[in-house]
Amino acid sequence: MQLILLFLSLFLFAEAKHCTFIPPAGWEIAQMKNPSPHVQIGFLGKGSGEFRPSINLAVEEVDVSLKEYVKAVKELQLAEPTVKWRDLGKFQMKSGEGRIAEMTNTSPWGEIKILQAFFVAGDQAYILTAAILKEDFLKFQNQILKSFESLTVAENFWSPIADPAKRAEFEALFSSLGVTEEHDAEWETLQRQVVSHSSLGPYWQFLVLQEGHAKIYND
Repeated sequence: MQLILLFLSLFLFAEAKHCTFIPPAGWEIAQMKNPSPHVQIGFLGKGSGEFRPSINLAVEEVDVSLKEYVKAVKELQLAEPTVKWRDLGKFQMKSGEGRIAEMTNTSPWGEIKILQAFFVAGDQAYILTAAILKEDFLKFQNQILKSFESLTVAENFWSPIADPAKRAEFEALFSSLGVTEEHDAEWETLQRQVVSHSSLGPYWQFLVLQEGHAKIYND
């Protein structure tokens, strides 16, 4: 619950309010300075040195296919003389087939490995980016790939809930928010429900609480 309340204290743009992913266990929210306007959220892990492994979600409006989008990203990245880039091919995510690429770049901390997973749905491109020191890459590789695989683009908050009965219960609760004058009681009930779905990850929990709070208190 402490992590959820921390999220609510942050100001984040949630354009892709129904796009979520599950960060590696134990990673904490990144309080980013001057992030790209496309970046929705980021998380930080603990590396072997000062450079901390990271993962973030960005969303960009597009009018091209996944293949064309990745080609454009490649051209943009290779314009930087210190960057090495390669397409690793198709990559299966929870919401469908995406694509994954790998880059290397230099930094004051040493060589950095960057993995990016791309998924396009409708007019939106969803990009997960992970950056890890080369010497830490094997340690975090499986966690990063598992996190990439969890990318979910859903029509609503309850679609990712696997159990039909629990999904229907959550849909009924969320749809009823803000109808009564018992705002504090509704808020407590919503928090309990969100905590019970911890398997969907802290970012899903944050987005549900953010929109639920707005419905209850007419933010």
